[in-house]
Amino acid sequence: MIVMDRENLFARGWSHVVSTGNDIDELEAFRVLVGAPPQALQLGNVKWPHLDLRGEPRLVALRMPGVIVVERTPDLIRYVRAHRGLTSRA
Repeated sequence: MIVMDRENLFARGWSHVVSTGNDIDELEAFRVLVGAPPQALQLGNVKWPHLDLRGEPRLVALRMPGVIVVERTPDLIRYVRAHRGLTSRA
């Protein structure tokens, strides 16, 4: 399942996109679907692989059916942790 924040408060015009299952293949398929460049896929933190989206790919992603959109990055982290059954910082 894909979850994204509406806008990163520290980087206006950008959104984070994560897979609730940390599925890199799901993120890569979503990246291609919304037309984001390969550099959008961030794998440096294997605990939280994600997409960084801006511009048209971000706007396309925000309109995609089935994408869970939360307001802020902390909301995104809380949502994913709850979905994964994590209550502590993991």
